[in-house]
Amino acid sequence: MNEKNYEDVEAQFWNPENENDAVSGFYISNQSEVGTNKSMVYNLEQPNGKIISVWGSTVLDNKMKLVKIGDDLKIVFLGEKKGKDRAYKDFKIQRATLELENPIPAGAE
Repeated sequence: MNEKNYEDVEAQFWNPENENDAVSGFYISNQSEVGTNKSMVYNLEQPNGKIISVWGSTVLDNKMKLVKIGDDLKIVFLGEKKGKDRAYKDFKIQRATLELENPIPAGAE
């Protein structure tokens, strides 16, 4: 009988430092009210199975409302921006799309 091997599942947090730092993977889950600031945490699974967690912020939380679990995402750090009252971290979210090699023209189904 074959024995299964198990590996520890641990999240590693992504901490962008430079403009255009990015992380990508499949959006697999999120948690709310984590830590002392009661923040969101978004979990991305990379192709190698590694889980990368991303701390939420007002800007990132609003943008993450536009995607769904299961999407293949890339989160790009756009740097710190100056708001009215204080600086904030800005992000861009990109969702992977598949291009069909031979798309079917509209009405040709």
